[in-house]
Amino acid sequence: MDFLLMGILLWSLVIAALLLGLYGVWKRSWKALFWGGVASLLPMGLIFTGDDSWVFKLSIVPPLLMFIGAYFFKQRRPEKV
Repeated sequence: MDFLLMGILLWSLVIAALLLGLYGVWKRSWKALFWGGVASLLPMGLIFTGDDSWVFKLSIVPPLLMFIGAYFFKQRRPEKV
């Protein structure tokens, strides 16, 4: 049962990251991109540390791209306080 719950948790994080990433790019929301990057860190980090192949090492690129996109969206249009 624990394996099933871990799978459900990881897949829900992947789906949430995809939805938040798409929403963040569509609406140019740096907060959505940031939280999409946070949601994808755990699943992609587990893939990154799982094997020595260079293909698996590329799995860390999507969260980094989300964080970089969030940074540029934040710098491009600062919010008014």
